[in-house]
Amino acid sequence: MAFNVPWRTKTIQILLTLSNGARGIQEIQVAVGGSYTTIDKCLNELQKSGLITEEQLSGEEYGEIPKNKRWIQITPEGTRLIQSLLSSNFLKIPTLKKDRQKWIILMLHSLNTVVGKTRFMKLLFLLRRETGFWRGSFFKFRPYDYGPYSWEVEEDIKELERNDYITVRKTRIEEYEFSEDEKVLYTYTLTSKGKALAPELLAECPPNSMQKMEKMHVFSRMPLLELLRYVYERYPKFIANSVIVEKVLGNREANQ
Repeated sequence: MAFNVPWRTKTIQILLTLSNGARGIQEIQVAVGGSYTTIDKCLNELQKSGLITEEQLSGEEYGEIPKNKRWIQITPEGTRLIQSLLSSNFLKIPTLKKDRQKWIILMLHSLNTVVGKTRFMKLLFLLRRETGFWRGSFFKFRPYDYGPYSWEVEEDIKELERNDYITVRKTRIEEYEFSEDEKVLYTYTLTSKGKALAPELLAECPPNSMQKMEKMHVFSRMPLLELLRYVYERYPKFIANSVIVEKVLGNREANQ
């Protein structure tokens, strides 16, 4: 079975994703990682080879204000190719549903344990910005009550916990400086399944990834107030909606 398509890793990942149902381009990007330009190039190659088809949804299909959306689905030829690769053991189905989820597992692989929901959120925020990691998809952060926050992190933590890759232990406490959920302290660790997966994920990253990840140890050991102050001072555009900015920076600095 021969197809005129360059055998990039991303093209195969896209076909695997589409084998589970049609997707919009943003959903594909979240699933396989990579820039829009890379995904678009792979989609064009796959379409020229007859492995996928694409249509523009105007929004009228859903009774919405018309807005073009690229809707992509695999063709019968693409399905036969994926089935052939899987049956020959040349290809395996990705373990994680979303490429970005690997950063949660690799963070815990490096640190062993992270204590505190706020701390974990800020560590993931700093991972991309302080270490130079840029390959693959990542979480989108926005200004929120405690500074940079990502709903995608919350969503992926719940999914990884459901799939037995991580353990989230909740402990009731009397006092916690920045408790977010009725004085509940969250502790995150990998399960045995997550520990087994981590080396496989790491092998797909650049060779110096663990060395870069080690910078997170410094932030992990910081007192939470000190960590928040570091984030607030270094990334001020993410504190616009913070409800604790005065506590973190002090009245004078916060007003500035």
